[in-house]
Amino acid sequence: MMKPVQSYRGATVTVRIDPQRNLDAALQKVRSQLEQGLRYVELRDDLLDDSELRWLAQRLPPHQTLLSLRRVRPEYVSIVEAVPSALLDFATELGFLPPELLEKVANIPSLRLILSIHTRTPNQTLSEQLQRMTEESPPQAVLKAALPIVHLGELWEGHCWRARNPAQQLFLPIAPNGTGRFRFYRLLLGDSQLLHFVREEAEAEIPDQPTAIDWQEQNCLSQSAPTSFAAILGDPVEHSRTPQHHREFFSQYGMPVLKIRVTPDDLQACDVLQILIGLGLRAAAVTSPLKGWLRESVAAHGGQWQVLADSDPQESGNTLVIDQGGTLIGAFTDGIGLRQAWQQTLLEHALWLGPEPRLAVYGGGGLLPLLQQVFAQAMFLSARTGELREHAGTPAVIPAATPAATPAGHEINVLVWSVPRGRFARNPPSWLRPRLVFDLNYAPDSPGRDYADQLGALYVDGSRFFVAQAAAQQKFWQAHLPVCKGNT
Repeated sequence: MMKPVQSYRGATVTVRIDPQRNLDAALQKVRSQLEQGLRYVELRDDLLDDSELRWLAQRLPPHQTLLSLRRVRPEYVSIVEAVPSALLDFATELGFLPPELLEKVANIPSLRLILSIHTRTPNQTLSEQLQRMTEESPPQAVLKAALPIVHLGELWEGHCWRARNPAQQLFLPIAPNGTGRFRFYRLLLGDSQLLHFVREEAEAEIPDQPTAIDWQEQNCLSQSAPTSFAAILGDPVEHSRTPQHHREFFSQYGMPVLKIRVTPDDLQACDVLQILIGLGLRAAAVTSPLKGWLRESVAAHGGQWQVLADSDPQESGNTLVIDQGGTLIGAFTDGIGLRQAWQQTLLEHALWLGPEPRLAVYGGGGLLPLLQQVFAQAMFLSARTGELREHAGTPAVIPAATPAATPAGHEINVLVWSVPRGRFARNPPSWLRPRLVFDLNYAPDSPGRDYADQLGALYVDGSRFFVAQAAAQQKFWQAHLPVCKGNT
């Protein structure tokens, strides 16, 4: 697996001082980052007092210093004179740009003016607000929109605004609920914008800013923004292993693998697939709850569906590619992965499971049709109610006299767990006491893991399922993506 290099190439870091106000430590840290390719060091006057601003500015290279004004002052010229910098960012929330400050900037050829906006205007769409900002700002100013946005449709509006004049217009989207779900967009732009802020892992003020590790992993691939990318699409995706697992595979195509959380608001507000393709999406793994959406979206966009296993249900999918001709092609690899993972588990525990273990399936979600096909003779229980589902292999009644057995008197020895943490409401019924829990979820906080621990049962997590279906995904992608020579 590719290891990230230590690189801050093209990034901007905001100086933050520890509670002891240790300026020396802060200075040494940013000097180290400058040696690793950091583009700018931001000095914000709402985080530093004027004496600290001056002290740091005297010890930093002016051509790599960004002075950001966030405090209302009687006048602004004196601090600009005291803190030499290449960039001056004036927050428009402070009011109109003072004429004397504009004149001062005009008289310093090496100083570039940025006008930034961080709050939404009520009763205006994002596009209307950005257009007004463009019309009311001095033509020589760089415009920075670091604004909260609510769905991918607004992300596209901001992206199009930036694309009209990328040298003068910067777009830094922020998720207002603190999820950081637009971090993928900032990573996608790479170091192509004048400013791209990178944070330390523990800094939570703006989660949409990439962490240093995020940035370094991206820098492994490209010197600039990629023209195409791969992604994991779903909700949630933050702890998905997909980017890490497929990073080396997609590096041969020069494509990063990004985490994109797609919410119900996104699906209602815009054509999500069209927007992602417009941003450069060329391949995707799709997880819950979007698997049915993928099947419908591929059809709605005139795409093709490739059946990889005739026995698998095809109502949903988990894999997408856009081939060289621009055709959307979807597929379903979960069936391949599930059968391989289950066969591996059977072989591993063959001595006591036997050739035909007695199974129950708890939950299902979007995988239920597949589970009913693969485990046709299993007992199926609803994770929401704990009651039996109607299915050909499910008995109609569980007798109270035999709480640990099926009506036929055969003990259930394997429970297939298909309930993620976000949908978990209750444990299975107390009469069900399997000796092995076969979980389809690999997350460390899976309730299936907790349930197995409570019973003292053997536990098989979803890693082998994930790895097997991921191998089928790579085979599918490889059949449709051209290898870009020179991207290795």
